[in-house]
Amino acid sequence: MNATDILDCSNDFNMVLPKTCSFRDKDVDCPLPPSYIVSVGDNSEEYMIAVVCQDHRDQMEMRLKAMQSARKIPQGNVKFQDIKLVVTDCIRDTDDNSLLDSR
Repeated sequence: MNATDILDCSNDFNMVLPKTCSFRDKDVDCPLPPSYIVSVGDNSEEYMIAVVCQDHRDQMEMRLKAMQSARKIPQGNVKFQDIKLVVTDCIRDTDDNSLLDSR
């Protein structure tokens, strides 16, 4: 799992997200990019527990409810928050090629 995507939740909080969905079935990891941040919480606390793609959202929700019934994860509401991708052109072309010259 490559954790290189950055989620900027507010002005003072950044989080590194995995590049792929957290769902695993029969020891096979899902290679798709995540569409949702999955958390469990109530009015006082919330815990991020996974990221999941659109294809596995319903299966993840069923699995989490079963895990809550077995008391393996905290009780509370399961929340799926959309991940909004932001694309930026942060590399600019310059006329100075000295960085590319390996001599």
